[in-house]
Amino acid sequence: MQIRQSRPYWLLAFGCAMVLALLGITYTHSRMNAEVVAMSELNQKRIDRLDQLWVLLVDAQASALSFLLMRNDAYLEPYRSTATRLEPLMASMNFDIPPDSDDYADLQDLKRLVDAKFQYLGEMLSRGGAPLVLSVEHGELGKQLMDEIRVRLAILKARREKVHQDFENMYLARAKKIQYVGYALGVASLLLILGLFVVQQRQVALRARIQELLKTENSRLEAKVQARTLELSNLATNLTTAQEAERQHIARELHDEMGSALTAAKMDAGWLRRSLGTQVDELVQERMLRLIENIGSTISMTRRLVDDLQPPLLKGLGLVEALRSLGQQFEMDMSVVMDFPEHELSLSPEQSLALFRVAQESLTNVRKYAKASKVELSLKEKQGMVILSVADNGSGFNTENIELHGHGIAGMKHRAQMFNANLLLDSQAGRGTRIEVRMPV
Repeated sequence: MQIRQSRPYWLLAFGCAMVLALLGITYTHSRMNAEVVAMSELNQKRIDRLDQLWVLLVDAQASALSFLLMRNDAYLEPYRSTATRLEPLMASMNFDIPPDSDDYADLQDLKRLVDAKFQYLGEMLSRGGAPLVLSVEHGELGKQLMDEIRVRLAILKARREKVHQDFENMYLARAKKIQYVGYALGVASLLLILGLFVVQQRQVALRARIQELLKTENSRLEAKVQARTLELSNLATNLTTAQEAERQHIARELHDEMGSALTAAKMDAGWLRRSLGTQVDELVQERMLRLIENIGSTISMTRRLVDDLQPPLLKGLGLVEALRSLGQQFEMDMSVVMDFPEHELSLSPEQSLALFRVAQESLTNVRKYAKASKVELSLKEKQGMVILSVADNGSGFNTENIELHGHGIAGMKHRAQMFNANLLLDSQAGRGTRIEVRMPV
């Protein structure tokens, strides 16, 4: 497993090595080309100097013979210029063939023959004899000198050309080796490309496998989350239903049992007060009157509790009137602006109860936490949606940190979710709070 994981790094190192090798071969080949060109130019210049020496000698001889025939100094100009150009040319040839060279002896013989040739031409010009006489006395020597010079130049030129050919052969041999190395690197590059392609395909397959596993796992987790969410939603729904049932039960108990008992106690206390009349002093009369008033206050408080636990207007007159009554009760603490439709909405009892509880919980939170002076309570029907809105101008809060009253908001959200409704909470510190529920009819 560790070898497989390190395989891409080995391929990368191999690729880098091949790139460096290709760069090295390219650099070496470029240097070889430059050396071959430089040596070829230098060797060609050496060969050209040998040819130039022969041309100068031929021009000098022709110039001397032409002067002897025509007796015109103009024909001596090539001879004189040859004598002037010969000295730097021989100096260059001394540089081309140093003393430690194998051709140095031949070069010295060539210089001696060239000097003898010019000495012969000088004697021929100084005597000024007729060309035929000169040809009889010196023609054989002049021809012999030119033949020997031609032989020496041919030998030196052949050796120079052989050196050039040997150098070219060496270059071709090295270039052939470099060519083979290039072939090998090309094959290695092809293998590297194939290896990288295989690794890339395996990585693609591995990614696809990982994505498939992630997709399967995400689907499993999503299904599990949905199941857990459904279970929690059902549990919360059952709890909400049980809570409403318990409220109804408590409301019935308070109304039927406690309300009846308190009413009877109030009637008995009134009968006792009337029956005793003047038989008791004023202090007892005052205490009995206070008792009757306290029982009456308890009966009123019990009725309010019953109304809170089971709003009578909600069942009797509908959601609009129940919300209007709730807003009117809340007006005892602050200003309430209400906006309700003129007709009752076509909602089920469960939907009406859920919206009423959201409004009730919202107003309770305003009273406890908002420090507001004004509340807007509205109920509208728009495009198949019932919109309940409760907004205040209070202190507001950070919606991401609602630990102090998060359970109430969570309960409102769940009541909305029970009927596929959305609860929107908008609040900022110092800018009030707005709670809006959008419930499909």
